[in-house]
Amino acid sequence: MVGLRKICALLALLLLTVGFGYSQAVNGTILGTVTDSSGAVVPNAKVTVTEVNTGVSRSGQANESGNYTFPDMAPGQYAVTVESTGFKKEN
Repeated sequence: MVGLRKICALLALLLLTVGFGYSQAVNGTILGTVTDSSGAVVPNAKVTVTEVNTGVSRSGQANESGNYTFPDMAPGQYAVTVESTGFKKEN
């Protein structure tokens, strides 16, 4: 009877801790604000992030406030490139 209690307790503990392994996040978010040399925001600029080692890139657009967000990015080193009409391309 004591052996059965120990097995049930261990099984319950195992079932309770299994979920912790899946809750670990390994990805992150890249975010920023596009500004010009005077510090004014640049709305609706095209923003591209490229993983340096793989060359894989994702593109998006800054909002009206110049803010951009790239969620769920794998760990790595990224280069951010910004383009907007009337400005030269900037890395």
